[in-house]
Amino acid sequence: MTHARRLLLSIALPAIILLSIVATAAAAGHAGKTEICHFANHKYVEISVSNNAVPAHLRHGDELLDTYGNCP
Repeated sequence: MTHARRLLLSIALPAIILLSIVATAAAAGHAGKTEICHFANHKYVEISVSNNAVPAHLRHGDELLDTYGNCP
């Protein structure tokens, strides 16, 4: 294997692996989190809360995002 090819592989392969890890993490979003519409100051704002906290938020008037990912 030539020196140039070895150098290219030593740079390209780690870069490809790193990019695949970053892309996977970005696709996963917030692990264990849910986006909800939190009612505050007479309007809805989108926040991210623990999945365990969703029922409590829904009980006091917050809502889940609509099918398009928007708040009311």
